[in-house]
Amino acid sequence: MPREVFHFMRTSSLFIACLVISVCSLSFISITPVHAMPGVQYLSPSPGSKFVSHQSNIIIRWGHTLDQSITSDPSLFSIQGTMSGNIGGRTVLSDDEKTLLFLPEKNFLPGETISVSVRNGIHTLSGEYLDPVQFDFTVSPLSMLEKETLDETAHKLYFPQGQPVNVGQHNTVSSLGKTGNDTIPPSSPLPVIKVSDQPAPGDIFLSTWKGMFTFTGGAYFPSDNQYLMIIDNTNQPIFLRQTAERTFDFRVLPNGTLVYFDESISSNVILDQNYTVIDNYTCGNGYKTDPHDFLLLPNGHVLLLGLDPQTVDMSTIVNGGNPKATVIGFVVQELDHAKNVVFQWRSFDHFKITDATHEDLTAATIDYGHPNALAIDADSNIILSDQHMDEITKIDRTTGDIIWRWGGKNNQFTFINDTLGFSHQHSINLIDNGDFTLFDNGNFHTPSFSRAIEYKLDEQAKTATLVWQYRHTPDVFTVAMGSVERLPNGNTFIGWGAAGLAATEVRPDGSTAYEIQLPDSIFSYRALKYQWNNATSVSISPQVPATYSLYQNYPNPFNPSTNIEFSIPNFQFVSLKVYDLLGKEIASLMNKTMLPGTYTVQWNAGNVASGVYFYRLIAGSYSMTRKLLLLR
Repeated sequence: MPREVFHFMRTSSLFIACLVISVCSLSFISITPVHAMPGVQYLSPSPGSKFVSHQSNIIIRWGHTLDQSITSDPSLFSIQGTMSGNIGGRTVLSDDEKTLLFLPEKNFLPGETISVSVRNGIHTLSGEYLDPVQFDFTVSPLSMLEKETLDETAHKLYFPQGQPVNVGQHNTVSSLGKTGNDTIPPSSPLPVIKVSDQPAPGDIFLSTWKGMFTFTGGAYFPSDNQYLMIIDNTNQPIFLRQTAERTFDFRVLPNGTLVYFDESISSNVILDQNYTVIDNYTCGNGYKTDPHDFLLLPNGHVLLLGLDPQTVDMSTIVNGGNPKATVIGFVVQELDHAKNVVFQWRSFDHFKITDATHEDLTAATIDYGHPNALAIDADSNIILSDQHMDEITKIDRTTGDIIWRWGGKNNQFTFINDTLGFSHQHSINLIDNGDFTLFDNGNFHTPSFSRAIEYKLDEQAKTATLVWQYRHTPDVFTVAMGSVERLPNGNTFIGWGAAGLAATEVRPDGSTAYEIQLPDSIFSYRALKYQWNNATSVSISPQVPATYSLYQNYPNPFNPSTNIEFSIPNFQFVSLKVYDLLGKEIASLMNKTMLPGTYTVQWNAGNVASGVYFYRLIAGSYSMTRKLLLLR
């Protein structure tokens, strides 16, 4: 059976034809600041906010260490929906012992207003009683089906998918010694070294796939060139792993583990130093995970991005606006050790759609922010890059307020030594000297060209001084993606994203120490260099499974999510579904053509009642069913 092909225009027609959705006005942009509520440091959802997810939790932080015993009080929270009535749930104290969470036992209903009341029984560890809390918010009018359709549209908007090319079965093997390229699968798109002049020590991390880009957009072509890849300075592979779909942002985390974004499961996947999958992270509160960035924070929490598409009446905002436009907002989330959402920042609460600098605001689909990078400043606050707003934003991680805005329509900084500023930038990073580096794609420079740049910010005087930049000779322009990384020896490693080059390493004086180029039409979202050196032999994986297998889910019993692992030995269509005891389909977890390999799929049963369920894998003529148990 041929692989599913998703065309953007076809998908757009589908959702426009099938959705009948309530629309909104501009009023959703104005939100009461959280700090305006006496005694409360942070609230989520923001009081008065619109378009809140049906699956959202409630987060309250007073800034004091709380008594753990309060979580056993069922009368602490009163949650009332205008359609749902009283909503029960669990109260959880996060691992910082300051952030109180309410996890509703059922989804909110579309369009209803939720009233939250927390009585004055909240007390600190020292016995001090805190102010009660009361606020309202409004749930998105989208039905769950409408939301899933818009989520898929938003996810595919970045690159419409073209016809698969060169996809078939592959003779991949594992744990081969480094004996030369004759051991490397022919489908692996190893780069070519263009320059090598005493580069910095380290290994290069790429995540490759086939694509096509123009100034107005791009396309992704599923192929057998999709690899996670680590190579050394001599272009010898240290690690290769073929992937069924695109991957993004393959790199080393501060704790020595590895991470990449796997599009096939919309999740950030964690590997140990033996390249074994040990965990994965997705957005909470019902948001689809965005592939652009993932941070491991010093406290062990993680920071990630999520997509938040909504239907908006743009005719009330701009002349000629579409009355049923799909507007793609986003969320920034912090997850604690238990993967609870303990901080959530929604673009619809803080940005205007008209903040977009070059987007067509009369279009049927509007991606007005397009977040593509996160960083943590020296004061532990969040630095966010928004490509379609040409803006870097600093967000208070304690209150959720915006601290400053740099670039774009709302720029608060004066640029010094730089008459251009940055345009459609990527890869904001805080470096050791306190400056910021970023990749300036330069889409709207005249003429268009890309560069790596370093700025020194004075947050009090609001100045941004350009202290270093690198422009390739001749100029390189990449319309999408890209990265800049300052290496320990002072060199800068630049990933060129959608350009013909893969990466260039330059010294502080601009001279080239190293440069590699990927095969034609092969790209890597970022190209990064680390002193990895943990492997003395090439590891090429995964090994093609010899047989079909459907494994027992884990954990089991579970609440509310569990992992289901399966293996397939051939390239073919795979169906993985969950059924109740009567045979009614409860969830469709996989329904697509896949490369041979072993896969893990997560099922979140947050809106399903306790009980026994069955999951069935169908792949070609193979069929297997197993039982799982949901206990609340």
